[in-house]
Amino acid sequence: MKAKLSWWIPVVLWSWGALSAARACVGCREPGSETLRHESSTVMAGFAFSWSVLFMLTFAFLVVGGMSLYIWQTCRRIDRERARS
Repeated sequence: MKAKLSWWIPVVLWSWGALSAARACVGCREPGSETLRHESSTVMAGFAFSWSVLFMLTFAFLVVGGMSLYIWQTCRRIDRERARS
């Protein structure tokens, strides 16, 4: 079990570091009263689009992860069949 989880630790740490370095525009980063006064339509559109962007990114990771899982399981099954022969 330790061997299976040992490679996840660097992946999670790298992702955390990469995400913390992400930058956003002023409207997304600080949607306060000052920003609303100057760019109210842009900021409000950003709130609405943020959920669709999160869904899109999540879906992309699910598709890539699902395909990777399928390929891994198929390779494992083929290896087991070859070992039996």
